[in-house]
Amino acid sequence: MIRRMVRGSCLVALLMMAPLGLAQEFSADVVNTKDNGELKKLYAGKDKVRFEVETRNAGMGPTAVILDEGQNKYTVVMSERRMYMDAPTTMVKPLMTHYWRVQDVNDACPEWKKTAEQAGTYKNWGGCTKMGSDSLNGRSTVKYEGVSNQGEKSHIWVDTKLRCVVKTDEASGGFELRNIHEASQPASLFEVPAGYTKFDMGGMMKQPR
Repeated sequence: MIRRMVRGSCLVALLMMAPLGLAQEFSADVVNTKDNGELKKLYAGKDKVRFEVETRNAGMGPTAVILDEGQNKYTVVMSERRMYMDAPTTMVKPLMTHYWRVQDVNDACPEWKKTAEQAGTYKNWGGCTKMGSDSLNGRSTVKYEGVSNQGEKSHIWVDTKLRCVVKTDEASGGFELRNIHEASQPASLFEVPAGYTKFDMGGMMKQPR
């Protein structure tokens, strides 16, 4: 049960992880556009990100994933159980960790292509085209269209100020950042609360089933 929750939480959080050395700090609601519009919350600091996850298991309670780009690690915080866990760094994939932030908002395709090559997923690459400027929830964005080698299309919107993907739309799913609020984020959001116990995932996996 815990293993499934952690796997899902880490996957979602990794999609939001990025090089944040000079990143704009902000908070936003995350809407899963293909899953009944469930809301989650994202807090982006200068070099850390906190992503609050809605788990399907009510017994797990509120769960958050804190990503520390400077140390290349992320931590799962389970508030209901007052526990935390250092997630395995082997789950960090180059494509996921570098895709959602872009250096050049107006020419992101070459960067995404290079990342796909480094991640070993270039075989799925079909093409990438800049569609032009667009407005999303009152914010300036640049829209891109991607095509897989099987002809499946997807669309991506990159915020020109935040320099990150704020919306994706594809057949298998998508997300959108809404109610973006640019402001410094409290350091406490990116720290494990005092008194929390460290969860030993390695020990759990070694236990007989």
